[in-house]
Amino acid sequence: MSEGARLWTGRAVLLAALLAIWQLGGTFVSERWISSPTAIVGRLADWLARDLFLHLGVTLAEIAAGLAIGVPLGILTGVTLGRLRNVSAVLRPFVVVMNSLPIVALAPLLIMWFGIGMLPKIVLVAFVSFLLLFFNTFAGARAVDEEQLDALTLMGASGVERFRKVVLPGCTAWIMAGLKNAVPYALIGAVIGEMMVSRAGLGHLVSRAGQQFDMTGIYAGLFVLMILGSVLNEAISLAERHLLRWRGPHGA
Repeated sequence: MSEGARLWTGRAVLLAALLAIWQLGGTFVSERWISSPTAIVGRLADWLARDLFLHLGVTLAEIAAGLAIGVPLGILTGVTLGRLRNVSAVLRPFVVVMNSLPIVALAPLLIMWFGIGMLPKIVLVAFVSFLLLFFNTFAGARAVDEEQLDALTLMGASGVERFRKVVLPGCTAWIMAGLKNAVPYALIGAVIGEMMVSRAGLGHLVSRAGQQFDMTGIYAGLFVLMILGSVLNEAISLAERHLLRWRGPHGA
């Protein structure tokens, strides 16, 4: 058996053992407190037969719309301000302060401004992703190799060529790192907004279960969120490997 096969076998055995212990624990402790794997599977099956995909679609739509707004704005602003040395020096302390802001704490304010529909969640996701992409792109733009830029300038390269050949490649790793942080935070932002006040979404499912003291529903919702987060993270990792292939033989 290969090392990879042994690793996956060990993980499967550990997972099966944990689920068995959990299921057995349900015979000694009320499911009101810990639920059980079989009850959670049953609840997921019930949701699948009813409206799980509706709630999943709402959450994904909020994430996609927010990222579509926040990511390009964050990259554009980060590159622009990061390359303007005097401006970046002035803005640096403000960037540090903004970076320390617990962004999801803005959810109540946005809900008061935009109501209880999808809009406040989209705005929150957009703001979260904007800040994370801006911080990383700003740092990447400041870290660009100035000697390479000077060499291209001496060779008569235009501003567009310098950006394409030096600035953009120099920022790509920073951008992907920001995107890897932005996607899970986008999910967190959307779910928190839905949990606070919403009529639909995965956060709404978890919040509704909590209000009804439905432990099985809470665990089922958390399981769906865990799977969704894992899928989104894997998608970003695949995109990162694809976009950073230019670094391959040259190293980091």
